[in-house]
Amino acid sequence: MVRRAGYVTFASLAVMLAAGTARAQTPPADAPPPEAPPPAADAPVAAPPLAVPAEMPAPPAPAPAPLSPAPTPVAPSQLKIDIPNGTNIRLGVLFQPAYQVAGNVSRNGYSEDFFIRRTRILIGGSIMGAFDYFFDTDFANIGLSANSPGTMTDAMGMSTATSNTRKMIPGMNIQDAFVTWKSLGDAFKVDVGYMLPPLSHNAIQGATTLYGWDYFAFTFLHNAGFSQNGAATAANPALAGVVAGTTSVGRDVGVQVRGLVGGGMLEYRLGGFQGIRSVTNADDPTSSNAPRVAARLQLNLLDAETGYFYAGSYLGKKKIASIGASFDYQKAPTSSSFDDAYRTWDVDAFVDMPAGPGVFTFQGDFIGYHGGLVIPGLPKNTIGSEVGYLIGDVNISPIVRYERRWGGQLEGADIPAIDRYALGVGFWPFGHSANVKVFYSRIQQENAMHGANQVNAQLQLYYY
Repeated sequence: MVRRAGYVTFASLAVMLAAGTARAQTPPADAPPPEAPPPAADAPVAAPPLAVPAEMPAPPAPAPAPLSPAPTPVAPSQLKIDIPNGTNIRLGVLFQPAYQVAGNVSRNGYSEDFFIRRTRILIGGSIMGAFDYFFDTDFANIGLSANSPGTMTDAMGMSTATSNTRKMIPGMNIQDAFVTWKSLGDAFKVDVGYMLPPLSHNAIQGATTLYGWDYFAFTFLHNAGFSQNGAATAANPALAGVVAGTTSVGRDVGVQVRGLVGGGMLEYRLGGFQGIRSVTNADDPTSSNAPRVAARLQLNLLDAETGYFYAGSYLGKKKIASIGASFDYQKAPTSSSFDDAYRTWDVDAFVDMPAGPGVFTFQGDFIGYHGGLVIPGLPKNTIGSEVGYLIGDVNISPIVRYERRWGGQLEGADIPAIDRYALGVGFWPFGHSANVKVFYSRIQQENAMHGANQVNAQLQLYYY
C-alpha cells in the first residue's frame, strides 16, 4: 500500500513539474529524496535532476473570422465628375408628363390633352472652385393642343403661338445659360449670361422645386413684350420700330451682382439686361436704347436662400420667413418720359418651415405693371398666392391658390379682370425628385360668357 501510494505521489509530482516548469526550477519542499546515496554532511545538497517535460502540442490555429457581407452600394446623390483642381461637371434631367382638361370662358366644352409640360437636360458645376456654371435646355408643352382657334396655349392658359395646329411639337431651346463668379463667397457674386432677372419670389423659383403644379398664371405677363415669340408680342404689341427682345419665359441676357450680408439676413440682387432693343433709324444704329435694369431686396428673418434659384418649398429642410421687393425698368426708345417707360414693381412674402408633424408653406406676390410705350396692354395689378401644409406621415400636401389680374387698358378699352381659384394636392414620396400634383381650378373673367373649369394632373421626375 505504501509503495502504491508512493507511485501515485511520484506520478502526481511529475505531472505538476511538467506543467510548472516555467514557474519553478526546484522541486517542491516536500519532494521525496532521490535514491542515490546521500552526500557528505559538509557537502551542499545537490538539486535532484529535473524531469524534462514532454513537448506541448501547438495550439490549434484560430478559426478564420466569418466574412462580413459586402456593403450595399449606395447610389450617388449626384451624377457628378470631379477633377482635383476644384473643377467638376454635374448632370441632371427634369421630366413632367401631364394631363389637362381645360374649359374656356368664351366657348363651351372642354379640351383634353396629354402633353409633356417640361423636358429638360441640366448641366452645371464649378471651374477651379472659383466659378459656377449652369446650363439647361427645355422642350416645353410637347403635344399640347390649341384651346381656341388661332391661339396656342401653354398649361397656364397663356398664348404661345398663332396657329391652328392641333398638336404642338415645339423645338428645343436654351432655357438658362450663365456663369457665377464667387468673388467673396455668398457676400458678393457676379452672374453673367442668360438668366431670370431679379423680380418676384415666384419669378425666380426653379421649375424643379415649385409647390403648386406650375408658376402663378400672371407672374410672367411682361414676357410677352420681351419675348422672341412673334405671337406673344402680337398679343401685347411693343412700340412700332422696336425689335422683340431676347428673353424666353422670363429670361434675359445680362449681368447682375448679388449677395447676402448681415449674416444672411439681407439679400440683394441688381442687374442690367438686354430688354427690348430699338431698330435702326435715320440717326441711331440698332440697339441704341438704354438697357433694362432690375433689382431686388429680400429680408430673411430665419434661414437664407443661398442659391440662384429660390424654391417653392424646401419640404422641411429649411426654416424660411422672408419679405421681398423688386423693381424692373426700361426707358422707352423714343421718349425720356418716365410715364412712357416700362416698369414693374413687386412685394412678396414667403414662409416655409416645419410646424407640428409637417411643414407649413405660404407664398404671396403682388405685382404692379406699367407697360408704357414699351409693352402697351399690360394689366395694372396682379396677385398670386398659395398656402398648404405637408403632412409628414403620408407625404401629402393639401394646397389652396388664389390669383387675380385687374386694371389697365388696351387700345382704349379696359382689360377685363380675371380671378383664378384652385384647390389641389401634392404627393411627395421622394420630395422634389418624384412627386404627383393634381389641381382643380375655377376661372372667372369679367364680362365673359361664363366661368371655366380646369383640371391638371402632373408627374415630376427630377434628378440633379
